[in-house]
Amino acid sequence: MKKAADMLPEISWVNDFTSSIPGVTHNTYFSDSMQRKIGYAVYVPPVYGFNPASGDTANKEERYPVIYWLHGKGGGESMGFDIRLFNFFHQAVIEGKIRPALLVCPNCGSYSMFCDSYDKTIMGETILIKELIPLIDSTYRTIADGSGRAIEGFSMGGFGAVKSAFKFPEMFSSVVTYGASLHDLESVSSSRPEVFERMFGASNDYFQKNSPYILAEKNAALIRKCLKLKFINGTLDFTIQNNLKFNSRLNKLGINYDFKLLDGYKHIPVPYYEAEGLNGFMFHSQHFGPGR
Repeated sequence: MKKAADMLPEISWVNDFTSSIPGVTHNTYFSDSMQRKIGYAVYVPPVYGFNPASGDTANKEERYPVIYWLHGKGGGESMGFDIRLFNFFHQAVIEGKIRPALLVCPNCGSYSMFCDSYDKTIMGETILIKELIPLIDSTYRTIADGSGRAIEGFSMGGFGAVKSAFKFPEMFSSVVTYGASLHDLESVSSSRPEVFERMFGASNDYFQKNSPYILAEKNAALIRKCLKLKFINGTLDFTIQNNLKFNSRLNKLGINYDFKLLDGYKHIPVPYYEAEGLNGFMFHSQHFGPGR
């Protein structure tokens, strides 16, 4: 008899694309934890004046904040391109509506939930926190601390953004989610049994170590101190009940957050970004600092 995890597809770790948006590049790096090449995408604003590929070092003293955008289930580093994320972001930058910043789209595994698997064969958390973020900070002129680093995501990426920021609250300044799949133990084991088995070994204890609900309680003081939170959800999005459940947990812990409910919106990323993408980018921009 097949296990639920056997139904999961092979993960594509490099997903090439070419964008006409200036400043967007697709790159790869060698992951020590995965022992393979992994793709990522980066947008640098026009004012940055530096392309690592060309060696141009204009404006080399200026440092810029970074937003990490996390993909949904089934996605990778090209998902931001697919949903026109770079278009939305570039337009906001050139119109002066947000502070110039880098936008980075990692590939952390199409169903990893941005966690390290129980058997250490899929290292979704390590890829982001210990490999890609240090790589970006060493390659680009970033504000390389939590005051200049934000994180957001759609669907599974929303889970990953909250989980990552709540586990490492001093690494980020703000979190924005769109239709976040904010699973707790009950919902992940019942509605995503294949992921629960493959990533967490069907272990309640192992999942709970990665649960935003548990991390919220564990790190409540630092979350209140370091992070600004904004959650966006549609009334017809299947993730709404888990979002409301998560709101209740934050309320009990005295953790402040913004919550925007969009009437009639379903679990589709582009309409979310058309309606609220600029506001999400502005939220990050307002909470970036000069450095900690």
